[in-house]
Amino acid sequence: MVAISGDVYTQEKGTPEKEKYDFYRKRLKEQFMYYSQNPDEIGAHLPVELIKVDKDGVKTAYWADATWWQGHYIAMLALEYAVFKEQNIPTDSTLQELRWAVATLKRLDRNAESYWNGKDTVNGFFLRDDIPDYRNVDLNVDIIDSDYESKLGDTLTLSNAPSQDQIWACYLGFSLVVKLVDDKELVNDVTELAKNFVSCMQHTDVKGNKSWEIVNPVTGQLIQKSGDIKWLQHGHVLAAEYITNMDFHFGKSDNLWWRTVWNFVKNNCLIAKKGNFTWYGIYCCSVVGNDWGRGADNCYDWIRLQCEKIVDMRPDLNQNIIFPHLPLIAAILHGYDGDNPISASVYESYLSSAPEQGGYRIREGGKVLVSDEPWHSLSLFCPWHLNDYGYFNMLDYMLLYNAYNFVYKMNKPEFEVFSKSSN
Repeated sequence: MVAISGDVYTQEKGTPEKEKYDFYRKRLKEQFMYYSQNPDEIGAHLPVELIKVDKDGVKTAYWADATWWQGHYIAMLALEYAVFKEQNIPTDSTLQELRWAVATLKRLDRNAESYWNGKDTVNGFFLRDDIPDYRNVDLNVDIIDSDYESKLGDTLTLSNAPSQDQIWACYLGFSLVVKLVDDKELVNDVTELAKNFVSCMQHTDVKGNKSWEIVNPVTGQLIQKSGDIKWLQHGHVLAAEYITNMDFHFGKSDNLWWRTVWNFVKNNCLIAKKGNFTWYGIYCCSVVGNDWGRGADNCYDWIRLQCEKIVDMRPDLNQNIIFPHLPLIAAILHGYDGDNPISASVYESYLSSAPEQGGYRIREGGKVLVSDEPWHSLSLFCPWHLNDYGYFNMLDYMLLYNAYNFVYKMNKPEFEVFSKSSN
C-alpha cells in the first residue's frame, strides 16, 4: 500500500464508494489544504494540486493553477450540498465550507494589486494563489512550491495573474452554486465574482479601442493577449450570462463574425489532437451557456459525443470517456429531454476503480508506481497530465461522485431516464 507518511494516506481495502468519498473529503481538508476556517487568512482554503515526495522523503506541496482547482472545489461543494439536501442530511457544514471557498476567491481578487506594489482593488484581477513558504508547517510538508512564493517581488511576472483557463473552471463552480444552492448571499457573491472575472478580460485602451485581453491594472503589462481569448469571447459571454443573468457583450463579441467564429471553433475543436485545455475551455463555456454544436439537439448529447470522440483521438489517455463530469453538469444545469443517457455502469466503474488511498504517481525502489487507470493522471479534469509525480487531491472523484448521485440516485422526476439506466 502506497502512503505519503505512515498511515496518514491509507485505509482498509474494500471500502464502499461512500466511505471512500468520506475518506477523500477528510484527507482534502486535513492534508491537501490549509483549512483554517478563516478565508481572509493568507493561503487558506486553496486545495493543493499535488503533493510530491522525493527519494529522500522530502515532501513538497505544489500549486500552479490554484484558481482553476478552486472552481472545481466550489463545484464539488455545491453538488455535495444538493445531494445532502435531497437526502435530508444536514447541510450546514457543507454550506459553511462553500462560503469559505468562495470567500477565498474574493480574497485573491481583493489582494492582487499589492503583489505588484499597487493599491488593492476588487475588480476581477486576481492572484492565482497566495501561499507563502511558512504554510509548510500548517500543511506538514517540507517545501511550498506556489506561484505566489516563486514570483513574489518579480513585478514583471505573468505566472501569478489571471488567465482565461482559470476562469473556465470557475464558471462550473459558479453556475452550480446559482442552480443548486438556496443561499442568496452566496449566489450574490458568485454572481459578483463572475461579473468581475469576465470584466477583467475586457480591456479598453487609452484610445477607446475595446479588446478581449487581460492587462495588469498596476503595471499596464499585457498578461494574456487578445489572440488567446478572442476566439472564445462569445462563449465567455454565454457562460457569464447564465451565471449572472446580465449582458456581457463587449466590443464586437456579438456581431455575426465573432458568433460565427465561436460556432466554428465549437464544431471543429477536435481537429487538433492535442487540444487539451482548449477543448476543456470550449466545453466549459458550452456546458454553462447551454450552447451546443453539430451532431445533437441538446447540450448533454453533444458534450457526450465530443467526450467519446476524444477517446478515439487520444488512446494514450486510456479512458472510456473524457471529462465524464461535463455531461452530468450539463444535465443538472439545463435538464435533459433526450433518451440516450450514458449508462450508470460507466460512472460506477469510475467510482469503484478509484484507489482507496487516492491517486498517485511516485518513484519507489527504482520503479515508477502509478495508480490504476483511469486514476493514473493528475485529474479527470486534465487527463493529459500523465507525468506528474506525487499524490493527487482526488477532487475529480468527489465531484464525479456527487454529480453521479444527484443525477442517477435521487429519483428526481427530471432525471427519470438516468434512474432507469441504473436499474
